Amino acid sequence: MHKDRILKLAKGFRGRAKNCIRIARERVEKALQYSYRDRRNKKRDMRSLWIQRINAGTRQHGVNYGNFMHGLMKENIQLNRKFVRTVYA
Repeated sequence: MHKDRILKLAKGFRGRAKNCIRIARERVEKALQYSYRDRRNKKRDMRSLWIQRINAGTRQHGVNYGNFMHGLMKENIQLNRKFVRTVYA
């Protein structure tokens, strides 16, 4: 990458990481690695959150998540976990 692009990506970093090209290059490369990794982890975390919300909602009605999903599967009902809304009383 060119010097200008690295310094542009390093904007907002603290200390010499924002204006010293050698340090900025290392920090920018590491930041890009973190962002690549965390874009995938975010999907995993969000799916886990949706499952927790569904589980909380089904337990209010006396059913746990596993039995609920098994019942839906037996009835051939597909559930998009992302769009399930949990209503709290």
